[in-house]
Amino acid sequence: MTDISDLKLRFLGSLVEQLGAQMYPSATATIAELVSNAWDADAKHVWVTIPLGRKWSDNDEIVVVDDGHGMTHNEVRDAYLHVGRKRRVVDDTDVSLGGRLLHGRKGIGKLAAFGTACSLDFLSVPKSDAQPTRFRMNYEDIRRLDPAGDYQVAAAADDSPLATPDGTVLNHGTRVRLSGLRLKRALNSNQFLQSMARRFAILSADMEIAINGEPLARFHIPVQFRFPPDGLPDGVDEIDDGWAVDHIGGQRVKWWVGFTEKPLRDEGLLGISVLARGKLVQRPFLFQRTQGATGQLGQQYLVGEIQADWLDSGRDIEDDHIQANRDQLQLENDDLDDFVVWGRSLIVWALAARNKLRQQKTEDALREMPGLDAILDHFTRDEQPAILRIAAQASRIDEVAPADVLAILQAVVDAKDDVIIRQMWQDINEESDDFQPQIWNIIRRFALIDARRNLTLIQGRIEAIDRLRQFVHDGAREVPTIHEHIKNYPWLIDPRWYLLDDEVDLEELGVPYERERDLGTGRYVDFLFGLQSSKPTLSDDYVVVEIKRGTNSDGSVRSATEEEVNRFNSYVVKIADRLSRSTEAQRVTGLMIAQRYTADADLIRRDHESRRDRRVAFRTWDRVLRDTDRLHRGWLMVETRRVDRGAPRDGDSLGDGVDRQDE
Repeated sequence: MTDISDLKLRFLGSLVEQLGAQMYPSATATIAELVSNAWDADAKHVWVTIPLGRKWSDNDEIVVVDDGHGMTHNEVRDAYLHVGRKRRVVDDTDVSLGGRLLHGRKGIGKLAAFGTACSLDFLSVPKSDAQPTRFRMNYEDIRRLDPAGDYQVAAAADDSPLATPDGTVLNHGTRVRLSGLRLKRALNSNQFLQSMARRFAILSADMEIAINGEPLARFHIPVQFRFPPDGLPDGVDEIDDGWAVDHIGGQRVKWWVGFTEKPLRDEGLLGISVLARGKLVQRPFLFQRTQGATGQLGQQYLVGEIQADWLDSGRDIEDDHIQANRDQLQLENDDLDDFVVWGRSLIVWALAARNKLRQQKTEDALREMPGLDAILDHFTRDEQPAILRIAAQASRIDEVAPADVLAILQAVVDAKDDVIIRQMWQDINEESDDFQPQIWNIIRRFALIDARRNLTLIQGRIEAIDRLRQFVHDGAREVPTIHEHIKNYPWLIDPRWYLLDDEVDLEELGVPYERERDLGTGRYVDFLFGLQSSKPTLSDDYVVVEIKRGTNSDGSVRSATEEEVNRFNSYVVKIADRLSRSTEAQRVTGLMIAQRYTADADLIRRDHESRRDRRVAFRTWDRVLRDTDRLHRGWLMVETRRVDRGAPRDGDSLGDGVDRQDE
């Protein structure tokens, strides 16, 4: 028998990149993990010192101090410095020494510091009479670690006593000092505090968190409507301290949903966050809900929270429903299907309930506006009922304000002598009540003066967007359905592609492409093609596009794999190399679009996108559809403002220009 004594599983130090730097890429995620460590150590107080409101310098530091029970030398050696130690399994408990429900689970949170800093100085003073333990770890040294040996920590550079920021010496607890901070842009103070507050529901007498000397308050945001108390779905009648109580498959959840008066400009606040054991386990999201025009804008106002401790119950991996970075749920897990369906239904209900309340408020305000009588004076007694009906129907438009309804009526007044326009609004009045708000919404956005000229164009573009959305979520074939649709309307993917209409056969470049087949149907499930500029345009762009089907043949969401991501990058590199030999230099970029990416694929695609040359980008279908939908609705808004007599309303937004990452 072959001797296998020399076959060993080895781990390179670069693993810290995947478990630290890439899983915890923000200061908020890093500090939240350190705060959770303090919670598990039964700390009563946590003091965080962090530079906010300015760019970080080479001398800046982040310091997190707690007054927990601390760790002895042996505990640091046998527990803290063991990466991947499953605390709940090893200790056979999911509660702390003080009886708190533990946050820690997988034993990799200690690497969170390296998502933000290059060096970590550690000091822990145990409650017992044991001596303090100090040491330093360096990210670059760990990353270069040879697999043959363990990493030897270094002597701590900081020999100061354990103390609060004001100098009060603590008898026990832990301090983590981070230096060599990698983030150079300024952290907005308000956004950072809001994000930290949203990550925890443990802010109480049990543990207080202070950031730069200011106590961190429980997450709160002013809302125009809040459910409860403004309403509850059928079958939900229990309220606990302002939260609705519901049950999903026998599991208890608490929730509230609110809508702000103005659109949420910070996308980090938009959506519903999920908490378990007092800590965020899912960043704010909309339960992967896709939507058409109905309720589209209403979602830009939505905020809420769900408490579901059962999501973080159990001790070992088979019970875990949370991703390794601990701030996103494993939504692909079949155990969460009922939870996701319930969440989507909650959002649908909340949007409808909010729209009813807002419509009633708009109608009440309209009746009190003096401008209505002045508009009615322009019409005969027989015509006035039709105008009042227009006002009532226009009040049902999403996000409409009383002044907008008056603007619609004023536009009718201005165009009432135009035979075509006059016939149009009379015809609309004969349509069903459900159809009228949609028509008046279109007229409001384009303004009647431009409606006849632009209506056909905008309807065509919105229909093209809606068709693509339907193709993706119905699992349409890549070839010819999705491919032909994108070829005909390249602006659906990127508005700058309006010049890219010459399709290129990549096989002519000598780059073989292996198309993947669906195992169930035998049909191709992806397609690679290239687009380049038409001559004589000055553009020298060459775009390689690979599209993946949104769903599998069984209806489940299809995820792109690590192999597919790497293979696509290699295609783009080879094509760029081929074209570089031509007489005309061309800029080659690549874009892969899939409905979802596996966890491993997500890490790889982020690595490719972070490179300096950045040849390739990876998007989800939801991201592509969201961006093009937002762009065209912004264009509608601009057109409306161009012809509007008055100034735009407060709160209208076309976006802040920030490139958001996929969630």
